[in-house]
Amino acid sequence: MSRRAAEGHTRDSSGRTTSKLRRTAVVAVDGVLAVGTGAVAGLFASGPASATVPTPGWTGVQSPVPFGLDAPATNPLENLQTTACASAVSCAAAGTYADTGGNTRGILDALSGGSWSAVEAPLPPDERANPDPSFYDTACPASGSCIAVGGYKNNSIGNHPEGLIETLTGGVWNATEAPVPSDAAPATGSDTWLKSVSCPAPGDCTAVGFYSTGPDHLVGLIETLAGGQWTAMPAPQVSDAATNQAVELAGVSCPAVGSCVADGLYETNAGGTGLELLTDAGGTWTPSLAPLPTDAVTGSSEGVFVSPFEENVGQNLSCAGAVCEISGEYSTTAGGTAGLLLHLSGTTWTASPAPVPGNAGSGASAEVALLDTSCGFNGVCVAVGDFRDTSSDFRPLIETVSANGATSGQEAPQPADVATGTNVDSSLIGVSCLSSTACTAVGDYANNTNSGHTVALIDTLSGTTWTAQAGPVPSNAATGAAARGDLATVSCSGRGACVAAGAFFDPGNEFGLLDAYTPPEGYWTDASDGGVFTYGNAVFHGSMGGQHLNAPIVGMAGTPGDGGYWEVASDGGIFSFGDAAFHGSTGSLRLNAPIVGMAATPDGGGYWLVASDGGIFNYGDAGFYGSAGAIHLNKPVVGMAATADGHGYWLVASDGGIFSYGDAVFYGSTGGIQLNKPVVGMAAGVTGHGYWLVASDGGIFSFGDALFHGSAGSLVLNKPIVGMMSTFDGAGYWLVASDGGIFSYGDAGFQGSAGSLHLNAPMVGGTPT
Repeated sequence: MSRRAAEGHTRDSSGRTTSKLRRTAVVAVDGVLAVGTGAVAGLFASGPASATVPTPGWTGVQSPVPFGLDAPATNPLENLQTTACASAVSCAAAGTYADTGGNTRGILDALSGGSWSAVEAPLPPDERANPDPSFYDTACPASGSCIAVGGYKNNSIGNHPEGLIETLTGGVWNATEAPVPSDAAPATGSDTWLKSVSCPAPGDCTAVGFYSTGPDHLVGLIETLAGGQWTAMPAPQVSDAATNQAVELAGVSCPAVGSCVADGLYETNAGGTGLELLTDAGGTWTPSLAPLPTDAVTGSSEGVFVSPFEENVGQNLSCAGAVCEISGEYSTTAGGTAGLLLHLSGTTWTASPAPVPGNAGSGASAEVALLDTSCGFNGVCVAVGDFRDTSSDFRPLIETVSANGATSGQEAPQPADVATGTNVDSSLIGVSCLSSTACTAVGDYANNTNSGHTVALIDTLSGTTWTAQAGPVPSNAATGAAARGDLATVSCSGRGACVAAGAFFDPGNEFGLLDAYTPPEGYWTDASDGGVFTYGNAVFHGSMGGQHLNAPIVGMAGTPGDGGYWEVASDGGIFSFGDAAFHGSTGSLRLNAPIVGMAATPDGGGYWLVASDGGIFNYGDAGFYGSAGAIHLNKPVVGMAATADGHGYWLVASDGGIFSYGDAVFYGSTGGIQLNKPVVGMAAGVTGHGYWLVASDGGIFSFGDALFHGSAGSLVLNKPIVGMMSTFDGAGYWLVASDGGIFSYGDAGFQGSAGSLHLNAPMVGGTPT
C-alpha cells in the first residue's frame, strides 16, 4: 500500500492605534422582532439532556459502500483518496471501488448527523460502461456543501479522461462534466483532468488541472465557480514554455475570495520539466517562473516534480493569509533528488532544499519526495513525505517552515512495532495543520508482524512534540502477517476534530477506511481584571490579571486548537496571548458606546469587536458585513457569534433580538417575548445553521439546528450567568456564572470551575478550546 510499492507573562497590545472607523451598514433589521420556532420552551427546563461526553482519541470504521445498479464486488477494492471537513460533524471523502462486473466506479462518502453514508459517484450521461473515475481533491467550504474534482471516461474518448466535478448540496451529489475552453480538442481526442480545488466561500471555488488542444499538446486549465456556474479558461504560460507546452496545473489554494495561487509543471524550451507559479488577483492570473535551489539541474535535464500524480493525491500547495508553501522534489547536480520547498511571503518566492536527517542518503543516492503541504493560520507550514536512508529504506519525513521561511526537517516518529532491518518502506502522504502547535499527518508504515506490507500511520503534533500511532481499524480487519492498510488523506476542522481516509484489508478484501479524531474538551474563563482560568486541555498562555487596565475586560476569543487567545476590554483594547496575533484595536479611539464582546474568525487570522450600540470593528481577515451602529435599538447589544465559515455574524441584544449579517441566517429570536431575565450572550452551532441565547438566570433559547440540551432556568443561582460556550461538535454547551461557576449540558463535560474560589473580580465570560 506504500506509495513506493495559573497567571504568567503578558503582552499588552491595546496601546496600538488604528485608523479604522465604525461603519454603519444595516442588514436584516426586521429579524429583531421575530420569534423563533426552535425550543423556546427550553427556558423552563432544568438539568442536563441525556448525552455522553465523547472519549478523546482516534477511532476507525469501515467506509459504507453504495448499493444499487453498480453494487460493489465481494472484494470492492475500495480506496478513499481525498477528504475535507467543514466542521466536526460535516465531512466528505471520495475514492473508487470495483463493481460486480469488474468496472471501476467512484464512491462519495458524506458525514452528517453523526454517521457516514455512501453513494456511487454520479457521472454525466455520456459515461462509458467502465468509466474509471478518479478523484484528486475535495473542498468543503461550509457544512453540507462540498466539491470533489477529478476525471472520468466517456463513450467518445477511449482512454482519454474528461474533467469531473461532483457537488454536494442539500445531501445530494450531482455531477458536472468540467467545461473546457473553446480551443479544446474534439471529444475523440480530449484529455482533461482536474487535480485541485479550493473554495474560500460557499459558491466561490477555483479548480485547476489541464486539457488538450491536440495530440500531445496539454494546456493548463483553470475552472471558476461563480453565480452557480463553472467557467473555464486556459492558464497563461511562462515565457520559456515549449511550443507543445505539455502543461499540467497541480495545485491551487485561495486564502480569500478573489485571491488564489496555483502551480504546475510544464515542458521547457530546453526539454526539461519546470515549475510555474500563477497568482490570481480579482480574476487576472499572472504566471512566473518558480525559483529553484542552487544545486538544481537546469537545461534539458531539469526535473521538478510535484503532487498530485497517479499514485498519490496529496496537495503540494497551501496558503494561509499572505503566506504560501509549495513542496515537491527536484533533480540535483549530484545525481539524486532533493525535497523542494518554495515559500511565498508577501510577493516574494524563495526556494530552498528540504533539510533531511543525518541518516538520509546523499549524492546520487539521495531520494526525497514531499507529497502534501498544510499551512496554519499563523503562517507556519508543514510538508510531509519520505526519504531514502543510507540502507536504501524509505522513512517518513516532516518538514517545518516558519512564517519567515526558515526550514527544519526530521524523520517522523513511528510506532514501537515498526519493522527493522532492510527493505522497509514508510511514508507520510497527507497532512492538515491548524497552527504551529497542532498538526496531523497520515500515511503508512511496515510493522514487525505483517510480512513487509504497510499499515496505517498517524503522526500528531501537540505543542512542540510529534507522536506516532497505528491508525485504528475496524474489528473485521486482518491482523498479524495479513494486516494491510494505509491512510492517504486527512482534514482537521478548527476545533481540533480530524478525519483521515484510506483503505484496509480484511483477510482477503480491500475496504475504505475512515479514521476520526475526537479532541479533548477544555475551556478558558476570564475575569474583568483580565485574570484567565484554564480547565481541561486549555493551556495557560498569559493574562492581564495583576496588570493595570484602562478599562475592564469584557470578553475573550480563542485561536484554532488550544494555542492562544485574545482578551478584549470595554474600550476595545486587545491583549493577545500564545499564538493569537494582534491585528488592531479601538484602544485609542473615542467610542460612541463601550465594547461588549468579540468573536474570532474560524481560521484564527482576525476578529470582530462589537459595541453595545451594535457597532462592529473588524481586524485581520475578519470581513465587515454590516452593523447596527446606526439603528435605534430597543435594548443594547450584549454579544455576538460568527458563522462557521467566517463570512457572517449575529449580534444579540439583551431582549434577545437578533441582527444577522453576511451569510448569517436569521433563525429566530426572543425580541418579542417577555423574558424573566435579560439575555447576556449567545453561541453559534457548529454547522453555522443555528444558535443559542442564554439569559442571566441560565435560561436557554435554541434556534435553527442548535438543539436544546438543558438549562439552569429553574435553578436558584448563587450568581447570574454571564455567558456560554458550545462544544466542538455542537452537541452540548457550558454556562459561565459571574462567580466562575460552570454548568454543563449535553456532551459538555465538566472540566472544573472557579465557583468555590474567592475571585478578585467577577467572571465575564470564556471561550472553549
